[in-house]
Amino acid sequence: MTSNKKLFLIHYHPLEQYPPAMNMIDFFSNETEIKLKVFSTKPALFRNLQLYASKGSASVDILRPISQHKNKYKRYFGYLIFHLVGLFRLIAFRPNTIMYIDTLSSWPALFYKKIINKKVKLIVHYHEYTTPEDYRNIMILNYKMHEMEKRMYPVFHWISHTNPERMKFFRNDILMQDVKYDHLFHTMPNYPKPNWIVNENNKPKIESGKVRLVYVGSLGMKNMYLQELLDWINSKNGKYSIDIYAHNIDNETRATLQKLNNDDIRYCGGCDYHTLPSILPLYDIGVVIYKPFSTNTIHAVSNKVFEYLAFGLDVWFSSDMTYTFKYIRTDCYPKIIPVNFNDLDNFDDYAALNREGLSFACSPYHYDIIYKELLIHVLSN
Repeated sequence: MTSNKKLFLIHYHPLEQYPPAMNMIDFFSNETEIKLKVFSTKPALFRNLQLYASKGSASVDILRPISQHKNKYKRYFGYLIFHLVGLFRLIAFRPNTIMYIDTLSSWPALFYKKIINKKVKLIVHYHEYTTPEDYRNIMILNYKMHEMEKRMYPVFHWISHTNPERMKFFRNDILMQDVKYDHLFHTMPNYPKPNWIVNENNKPKIESGKVRLVYVGSLGMKNMYLQELLDWINSKNGKYSIDIYAHNIDNETRATLQKLNNDDIRYCGGCDYHTLPSILPLYDIGVVIYKPFSTNTIHAVSNKVFEYLAFGLDVWFSSDMTYTFKYIRTDCYPKIIPVNFNDLDNFDDYAALNREGLSFACSPYHYDIIYKELLIHVLSN
């Protein structure tokens, strides 16, 4: 079938660091009615990430004009190149729909909509919730772009966040609480691929003699209950082990992990997202250990909750992540349970591990049920 709808997706940050972005691209690349072009950046070399390529049935043109840099001056020059080249690519591609992810990706889309083609459908999705104070304090470029966004939101086709709580804060911030704007706002949780969902029969049985925990994701001592968890595992005299996979890890945390003399605590380096199907089934429990360091984190559900669950792992998440309480499940397994990592001495791990009288239930969370609604909007006239 000939492609008759053109979608231009802008994602300033490297795709490899954002699993939901890669999942979205894979989903749209399987739609033969859409010609998809993606505009992003290359990850910094020190990240040691394998460059993402779409796993969909159709080839996807992914353009990456710059690489990420630590150096401030190279980074700001990169912003200029990224946004100007992005605008030129938009003009050449002439899309029906422009979708961008997060404010830092917005300028080419906003300029194109306002100056070049007012009829183009404009869609934005936010990975994270950013408070007005954060917009003002973090980076002037991001703040100025967000001011442009706020002036143009009424002419957008779609605006989405990852959950209703973040969306409520966002609408309040931009003064668009009126019901006349309800049609613009949507939620898109960070669900994994449908073919990642395992059933009881195809999850490997682990006979290691201990309960095996795993942590995957960015890692730091300041914003996570890492030290508390490690101390607790040490106190359990070999009942538990943990393997930690993290590309994005600060030097202090890396040094702390590497100098540990404990076979039950291993830092395994980073792992690329597409390798999780060969890694996660080896474990019993996945942990999410954020401290309440921001409004964004408190009102979050980590994508790792859904990825751990997909592969049949129990999920222990920080009880400071109040929105994740909506996903608690204890009447079947794998379980999703809150844990006060700041008071592990009083944690009843026997009750957490106990499955007596419980039946297995596959995870109901996968991205097909989320992205199909977005697809309808992209294909509509």
